[in-house]
Amino acid sequence: MKHGEGVLDCSVYIPLPHLFGEYLNMRGRTIIITAAIAATASVSLLAMNGHADRRRGINRGIIGPDVIAWTIGGENGFDFEYYGSSEGIGGYAMATQSCNWGDEVLNWYGGTNQSPIIMQNMYRLKDGRFEQIGMQAFMKHSFCALSEPGCGSCQSTNCDTLGIGCADTYWAGLNSSGECPRSDVNGFTGEYPYPFSMNPTGPSAIRGNLQILNSDVEPAQNAGARYFLEAQYVAADDMQFGNGNNNASWREVVFNSISDADPIATGPSATINSQSAIRAWSTIDSSVRLSTTAVPDEGGKVVVGLKVFDNGNGTYDYEYAVYNMNSDRSIREITIPTGNAIVSNLGFHDVPYNSGEIYDGTDWASSSSSGQVSWSTQTYSQNQNANAIRWGTMYNFRFTATTPPEMNSIELGIFKPGGAASYSVSTMVPSGNSNDPCDLPLGSCPEDVDSDGMVTVSDLLEIISDFSDCGDGTYRPAGDVDGDCCVTVSDILMVVSAWGNNCVPTGACCLISGSCDITSAAACAELSGTYHGDDSNCAQANCPQPAACCFDDGSCATMIASACADSGGAYQGSGTNCKTTDCPLAGTGDECSSAMIASYGANAFETNSATPSDNPPDASQCSGTYLDWDNSADIWFRFDASQSGSVHFLTCDGSSYDTSMALYEAQCDNQVACNGDADWGLSDCQDYYSAIEYDVEAGETYYIRIGGWQGATGLGNLTIE
Repeated sequence: MKHGEGVLDCSVYIPLPHLFGEYLNMRGRTIIITAAIAATASVSLLAMNGHADRRRGINRGIIGPDVIAWTIGGENGFDFEYYGSSEGIGGYAMATQSCNWGDEVLNWYGGTNQSPIIMQNMYRLKDGRFEQIGMQAFMKHSFCALSEPGCGSCQSTNCDTLGIGCADTYWAGLNSSGECPRSDVNGFTGEYPYPFSMNPTGPSAIRGNLQILNSDVEPAQNAGARYFLEAQYVAADDMQFGNGNNNASWREVVFNSISDADPIATGPSATINSQSAIRAWSTIDSSVRLSTTAVPDEGGKVVVGLKVFDNGNGTYDYEYAVYNMNSDRSIREITIPTGNAIVSNLGFHDVPYNSGEIYDGTDWASSSSSGQVSWSTQTYSQNQNANAIRWGTMYNFRFTATTPPEMNSIELGIFKPGGAASYSVSTMVPSGNSNDPCDLPLGSCPEDVDSDGMVTVSDLLEIISDFSDCGDGTYRPAGDVDGDCCVTVSDILMVVSAWGNNCVPTGACCLISGSCDITSAAACAELSGTYHGDDSNCAQANCPQPAACCFDDGSCATMIASACADSGGAYQGSGTNCKTTDCPLAGTGDECSSAMIASYGANAFETNSATPSDNPPDASQCSGTYLDWDNSADIWFRFDASQSGSVHFLTCDGSSYDTSMALYEAQCDNQVACNGDADWGLSDCQDYYSAIEYDVEAGETYYIRIGGWQGATGLGNLTIE
C-alpha cells in the first residue's frame, strides 16, 4: 500500500552469488541469505513485495539513491491524456511523479545517460484474466529534477539531481512522445546509450505514446473489465545500490469511452506505489497466486501469476501470467507439467511493441506432449530480437485440463546467455490423476456435434464417421451424444429427435442488478452483463452483489461496484445498503460554521469535494503521529456530549483513506487534541487511520475536523464510542 506493506521475514536460497554478507535488507524486512548460497537454478522467492516506510523511520542501513513512481496521474486530480487513434490503436500518456526514498541524491543530468527513464504500461482485468494491453515502447528521457516537496522531508538540490525525500512531476504532456526505445535500456543495470540508437516512427497521435487497442478499452466490448495504469522509473545509480525492485507503481482507472478515463479514487493512496501492477490481480482476487523470483546469475525480478477456474464440469482452466519487471536476461520459454491430465484450448497473449521498436512480435509456439505443455520463442542465437518476455512486459499462457491443481514446479527458460539456461518456480499445476473424459458431463446441446449452433445433416454425418467408436479412458468420441462413451444407433436417433434445434451455447450472465441469467454470450452483452463462458452456471458464477452507492447530492442507489463507478458514485462496500447508509452531501460540513451533527456510532463523510479551512491544526499537540496537514481539504463534525467520560473519536474504516484529525472544544479555534496515525491494534481499518481518546464534559460541544495526510482526500466514517 501507499506507505508500507508490513513486515515479513523469510529465509530462502537465491542464486545471487554477487550479493555479499549474510543479510539483505529488502524494503521493510530482512531476507536472511545463508552462507552457502547455492549456485542452483531453482528459485521460489514469494515475499519480495514490501517496501520502505519513510513515515515509520525504519532503519534500512545504507540505502543510496532510491527512486520510485510516487503518484500516477497526480494526487487530487487526474492527468491522463488521449491523443487520438490510428488504425484502431489509441495513443495515451499519464502524468507521473517520482520520489527519492533513499539517503543519497539521485542523478538527473538531462541530455546524458545519467537521468532516469520513465516507462508506461496498461493492464486489464477481465473475466478473471489479467493481461497487459498497452505499452509505451519509446519511453520518456527525463531532464531537470525540480526537487519538490510532497513525499518526505525534501532536501532540495539543483536541477541535476533529485534531492533526498524530494519529488519531481512530469505531467502527461511531458511524458508523451517518448524518445528512448526499450531495446536501448538494460532493465537490470539501468544503463543505456545516449544519444539513442533510433527514433520512433508512425502517426503522430500514437508515435512514442502508450499504445492501446481501441477494442480493449471500448466499454461496450469490455463489460465488467477493470483497468490499471503502471509507471516505472529506471535509473542506473538506483539499480547499482540494489533498489530496482520497488520502482514501479499502479493506479486503477475506469474507461467511459476510448477517449475518456477517470480514476477510481483520488488522493495519495490512489496510487499503490512500489508495487508492479500484477499485484492488483492478487489484491482483487484472493484465489490468484503470485510467485516472485530472481533470475539466476543476474537477480532480475520475474513474477509468475496463476489463477485456476473450476468449470464445474470436471475441467479446469489454468491462466498463467509471467511478468518481467527488470531482468535483462529475459524469459523465452515456459514448461508446465500436466501429469495424466488431458489438455486442450492452449492459448497465448502478449503485448505488441510499437513505434518502430526492433523487437520481433511473432507469437510463441505451443506444444502439448505426454505430461507437459510448453510455449517458446526463438533462442538468442537464432534471433537476438526475438519476442522474449523483456523487462517491463507480461505475457499470458492458458489451457484447459481435466485435473484440479496441486503444488509442483514449472520451468522458465532464459533468453540471453550468461548463466543457467532455465530455472524452476514453485506454483500450482494440474495434478497427476486425470478424469476419464467419458465421466464428464455433456454440454447443454450434445446433438450439435459439430458445434455450429444448429442440429443439421452435418451432425448426422459426424456421427456416421465415428460410428462404433468407443472411448478408452483417454478420450470421448465426438459422436457420443447419449453419454455412453460409444457411437451407436442411439446417438443417431437423438440427433434426428433434435433435428433443427438452435444450439447456440449458453452460460451464466451476471447482470448489473446483481442477478444471474443463463443466456448466450451475445444476449449477455446486450444486457451489459458479464458472460462467464459456455455451459457455466449461476451457482459457480459468483456474481457481484449490489450495495450502497453514494452520490454528491447525498442520494443513494443500490448498484454493483462497476455500475456505481460508471455512474460517478462512491461504492460503500459489500454488504452495505441504502437504508442504513447516510450518504454525505457534497460540501456539507466544509466549514466549522456548517458542521455536520455527529452521534455515537458511525458517521459517514467525504472530503473529495471539500475545501481547506483556514488555520490548519497545531501539529505540536500530536508530534510524531504524522499529522502532515499540508493545507488539506477537510470537513467538520459537531458532537454534543450527553454525559461526561472518556470518548473515542476514530476514522478506522477498511475502505477509507489516510486521514488526519483534530479535536476542538467549545469553539472552532480551541484545539485540544490531534492525531495523524494511530496504532490501537484495531482490525478492519485502513493502513493509516486517526484516533483520539478524550475526556468530555456533559453539555459541552466538541468539533471534530478531518483532513488527510499530505492533502489526501476520500470517503470514510467517523466512529464515536
